[in-house]
Amino acid sequence: MPYFQFRGRKSNEFLIRIRNEMEFVIPESSLDFTEVDGRNSDIIHDKGKFKDIEKNFPVTIYKERDKTIATQLRNIAGWLYIAKDYSPLIFSEYNEYFYKALGLGGISGVDEKREWTHINFTFKCQPFVFRLDGEDEREILSGQSITNPEQFTSLPIVSFNKTTATADSNIYINGQQFRIAKEAGTGIITMDCENGIAYKTGGVNVSKYCFLNTDGYNPIILQPGKNEISYNNIDQFKIKPRWRNLAV
Repeated sequence: MPYFQFRGRKSNEFLIRIRNEMEFVIPESSLDFTEVDGRNSDIIHDKGKFKDIEKNFPVTIYKERDKTIATQLRNIAGWLYIAKDYSPLIFSEYNEYFYKALGLGGISGVDEKREWTHINFTFKCQPFVFRLDGEDEREILSGQSITNPEQFTSLPIVSFNKTTATADSNIYINGQQFRIAKEAGTGIITMDCENGIAYKTGGVNVSKYCFLNTDGYNPIILQPGKNEISYNNIDQFKIKPRWRNLAV
């Protein structure tokens, strides 16, 4: 029987078996439209993003010994909805990927003979699913490459040792330059390219020295297919690629 597995608290997981009826939900592009007199079609303004989706998981809850259905639902709902940020959610039939989900309250179900009940658990999910193998960290030498197996770009977590405070360090992905300013100093730096945060060991925030270049905000992006990587004034370069594809 299929199940979903939700990590609503750090280092803890909750597993719930579900019924087979699952709906596919395809994310909607975030677009604005402008009407122009004399023009037969609207002007499309692409915001360059997809909207979150709501995903329903239909569940049958069976009464356990010495518990009521109401008690079981309170325990499950309390666990699922205590987190107030996106947490990993794995659906067993898509087991190469995981959603990033937030439990939404307001569930309801019919008390069926006080022995079992059908109920839907609803989650707000990011518009992408993430490959489990994309969470593995790889060490990359300058001049090596890494291949993105998905058809969408990814926003990795990159860490490295900046070896000088007297010159900028540079990372090149397929020839595109990503500059880490000399003001970031030396030592281990971690760049979370999805959230636009860069920090040093000890939690010192150095985001403004790593992401804001002459051409504006500039996170590292891994394109679909082969990505050639080189760098200077850096060693111990590691990357967690966070491969992703469109959620359904």
